Amino acid sequence: MDARRDVYSGGFYTLLKKFEKSQKPYIAPLSYLPAVDCDLHALMLRIVSAPDARPETIEKALIERKHLEFQKEFQGRSMLLYVHAMLIANLRRNAPPPEILSLYIRLWQEKGNWLAKELNIRWRISAATTFADHGVTLEQRALGMGLSILFDSIKLHESERRLTGTPADVPFQRNPDTAQPDIAFDMQPFSINLGDLDRNMLARLWALAESDAVIFPLARSMLMEIMIDRRTVFARLKRLRVKIDPALETDM
Repeated sequence: MDARRDVYSGGFYTLLKKFEKSQKPYIAPLSYLPAVDCDLHALMLRIVSAPDARPETIEKALIERKHLEFQKEFQGRSMLLYVHAMLIANLRRNAPPPEILSLYIRLWQEKGNWLAKELNIRWRISAATTFADHGVTLEQRALGMGLSILFDSIKLHESERRLTGTPADVPFQRNPDTAQPDIAFDMQPFSINLGDLDRNMLARLWALAESDAVIFPLARSMLMEIMIDRRTVFARLKRLRVKIDPALETDM
């Protein structure tokens, strides 16, 4: 392959070098974290106090900076949200102590429904990515990766589409007089009125979610976002189907 044609300069070698650089472990990663056998309910009731310093005054590589950043982000909210964020920050780095993963899994085992309700979509995506990297079952890793890629792909797609100024809940207008160009990799384009790709993708993820009780609250909450939000490609495809054939108002 001609390297000069790479979409990303330097190809995957460069991508991996930058990715690996971001995974250098923190010094004293257990700082600011409770013990694995801590009282989670008590933590849930505690409120995060305001930081006593500005995060930007601390070197990025230090865990103290994350501590201050998350204090600022979750100030006035439950300490359990702060702990969850600190666990993820450490699990994103290489060779985290085993206690960190144990506490992360325990949080989702015992407080999964609460976390899924309290975390915004950014933190739920981060939680899914963490399960992809560190899940203790095949289902947790597979589903975490599936959810992470699904939502990251939606973010990429919707961000580019946003540049057109078209509202996210409005499908592009179809022009039958305009030639439709090929799509990437010379794939066969998705048939909007007959294709099942979108529905099968979501059904597979839901079925996988039901096989693992620990990650299920997270997966359920994320997949339900897709089911009810009208600002994604999934909702727009449904509207286009109905526009092409009103009989498709109820899915096949």
